[in-house]
Amino acid sequence: MPNTIAEYYIDELLEWNKTINFYNGEVEEFTQKLGDIIRRNSIPGIAARVEAHQTLLNRLSEKFYKLQMLMKEQEAVLKTDSTLIDDTLINTETEKRQNELRRKMQAAEKEYIDVKFDCYNFLSETLKKRKE
Repeated sequence: MPNTIAEYYIDELLEWNKTINFYNGEVEEFTQKLGDIIRRNSIPGIAARVEAHQTLLNRLSEKFYKLQMLMKEQEAVLKTDSTLIDDTLINTETEKRQNELRRKMQAAEKEYIDVKFDCYNFLSETLKKRKE
């Protein structure tokens, strides 16, 4: 039996959801590490700098949450009583919504990568200053 468009869309949604869950796990790790920096560090003004990074991470978590809600809505459109719909029922609106989700996921991933590397840089610089 050949794959249907609905199967491809559902697979894509599931992959995105796994990716978001992985990123959320990393966000939790960063949150813990940033908290550790505040607890263990005596560098003046460190709390404000940590807060800036934490704010970026929180914003990303919120974006990921909203994306997951949109994905659930799209999944509901692609299924009827937990059975995938027929390709003939996939209209331009469904395609448009999937493409928009794809665009939003790509943008969120790019933003996450930037924030992630910025946090790594901040953490390593802060630890280096502690050793000096």
